[in-house]
Amino acid sequence: MSCFNFLLLLLVPFLSNNYDIKQVRLDYYEAVNSENAAVELYEKLKKSDLSEPLLLAYYGATEAVKAKHAWNPYNKIAYLKKGMKNLETAVSKSRDNLEIRFLRFSLEHYIPGFLGFSKHLEEDRKKIVELIQRKQTSLVDKTLLSNIVSFMIESKRCTAAEIAILSKA
Repeated sequence: MSCFNFLLLLLVPFLSNNYDIKQVRLDYYEAVNSENAAVELYEKLKKSDLSEPLLLAYYGATEAVKAKHAWNPYNKIAYLKKGMKNLETAVSKSRDNLEIRFLRFSLEHYIPGFLGFSKHLEEDRKKIVELIQRKQTSLVDKTLLSNIVSFMIESKRCTAAEIAILSKA
């Protein structure tokens, strides 16, 4: 095999719009607890087709997670601002995407309220419950749906009526 063909085989995954969303999810969960994993995922997603709303959402969420790992307060706020802006764009491109809404909700849930970045919690909570109630969950696998439902209930941000709806999912 020539050197050119070998390089082409290595680049094909980066040149195509195909991506393994399950791997992105796993990498994201690892990034939440590991600075190195956050930087790796950020760089990987930066090279992806960010016109895809779900990838843009994970890119934004990863930027926001980088704030968790940064020690400099200026960098923390800068990462958070950029990440939340990208999440906002992803939501505007795909308003009824359960996973995108959940990414934003879960991040805003953990951001201290005094920073002013947690302004979509109620909107996202209502939309997540609505989408689950309408069974608009075809784009997420059963494990992810179960994790979303568990997180929503455990967040203590849902009403009793919303918990009842989520529990049926």
